[in-house]
Amino acid sequence: MNHMTQLAKLIDKQGDYDFPIDTISMAGTYDDDCETKLVKCPDKMMIVRADTMEYLGSHSISYKPVTHQQVLDPIIDLADSLKTPYVTQINMLDNGAMMDTRLIFKEICFDDPALQDYVAFQISVRNSYNGVWSVMIQADGLRMFCLNKCTTPDRVANFRLKHNGHFKYNFQHLKQSVDLFRSNEQRYRDWYNTKVTDEDADSMFSKLTYTTKPTVDGKYRNETQFAKLQQHWGEYKSSIGKNKWGLYNAVTHWISHPENVSSTNKTIVERNNKMVSYMNRPNSILN
Repeated sequence: MNHMTQLAKLIDKQGDYDFPIDTISMAGTYDDDCETKLVKCPDKMMIVRADTMEYLGSHSISYKPVTHQQVLDPIIDLADSLKTPYVTQINMLDNGAMMDTRLIFKEICFDDPALQDYVAFQISVRNSYNGVWSVMIQADGLRMFCLNKCTTPDRVANFRLKHNGHFKYNFQHLKQSVDLFRSNEQRYRDWYNTKVTDEDADSMFSKLTYTTKPTVDGKYRNETQFAKLQQHWGEYKSSIGKNKWGLYNAVTHWISHPENVSSTNKTIVERNNKMVSYMNRPNSILN
C-alpha cells in the first residue's frame, strides 16, 4: 500500500465530546442500629456527565476541570481558518472521561523520495476528567507508511496544563507549528544521510527504558522494552537504513504501537514524553 493510499483511507471519526459535565460533592452511607446515615467528604468531589449522570472521575476540591469542548473547539476553528483539507479523528474513552483527538492535514505535508516516505502535519489533543491526562496539545508529523507519529522536541509544538482553573493557551501558536513542521523536512533528510551504529542505538534505548531500580544483571533499564526497541531497530535499519531516520522511526514505532500494556493511550503519552525529554538533551543522538 503506498503512502497516498494510506492518506486517502483516513476518514473522520466524530466522537461525542461536547457533552455537559457537573461536579458533585462526595459522600457515603453506613448503617448504624438499622438507621442509614450519610457521611460527607468535604475535601473530595466527583465529576459526572450531566446528560446521563455517569461517573467520570473523582478528585480533590482543588481540581478545576477543563472541558473537552474548551480545548478542542478553538483548535477546530483554527484548523478551519487554515483553508486546507483535514481529517478529524475524535476518540472518546471510558464513557467520555478521556478524549484523544487527531487533526491530520492532508495537504500540509512533504513527500521525499530520499526518505522513502510521506509525512503529514497533525495536531494531537488529549484531555481527561479521570486524572489520567492533563490538557495536552501537540503538533507533529504522521508518517503515513506505518502511521508512526513523528515526535518533535520543539516547545511551540508541545503544551501541557493541569486542571487548575487557569486554562490559557494562545491557539495561534499552532499556526507557527505549521512552519516548524515544514522546516523539519530538512532535518529528516539530514538524519537519513547520517549513519549511526548499533552502539549509538543501544545507548539511546537504555535512556528511553531507564528504571530507578537495577535488574538482576545490574542494569538500570526495562529489559523487555529494551529488547523490543532493538527488534524495531533491526526492522527499520533493514527497510530505511542504518541512519538516524531509521533509528528515529524504530523509536516512534515503539511509541505508537505498545504491546501488552494495561492502557495503550497512557503508555503512548508516557513514551512520547520520554522521547521529547531525550531529544531535548544536549547530547542526544538526534541533535
